[in-house]
Amino acid sequence: MARRHIIAIASCGMLAGCSLGSPMSNFAFPSLPRATIPDIQLMGVPLYGEKPGVKLTPTTPYELSPTEADVVRLAVIRSFPDAAGVSFYPLRSGLTTQGTVAVCGMVSARSGEGAADDRLFRGELSRQVQPGSPTFAVKQIGGANAATLDVYGDCQKQGLA
Repeated sequence: MARRHIIAIASCGMLAGCSLGSPMSNFAFPSLPRATIPDIQLMGVPLYGEKPGVKLTPTTPYELSPTEADVVRLAVIRSFPDAAGVSFYPLRSGLTTQGTVAVCGMVSARSGEGAADDRLFRGELSRQVQPGSPTFAVKQIGGANAATLDVYGDCQKQGLA
């Protein structure tokens, strides 16, 4: 009986020494804006399935036209076929060095039961210089084909987070 009490007290003392509020904590907690997201890859190939060697670089600011924004929204909505309702937060976009437009955003998909599921997404919009409609390819959706942290990290690399 006394042994249990000693073990419980020792465990509590050890946990108290490791708590976040301890002034002697050895853990460093950087503020999020200064933290860099690590580029975790498996044998040199990005985990989300893009072509090996594709490096994301910062984009230059670009404002989507209403038609381009509609094309982006429709392409993302098609990724949620079972959703009863889909709503979007503001989209962020930037022009890449290849001439495409990188788009990042967050979508809220509501199920038939009313549960909402917020997910980050990222993709590329190909602008049409001739008459026609632009096309948008969804590259990543958090929780579907990529971890949310991966989507955020890639949007951050492009300056769209």
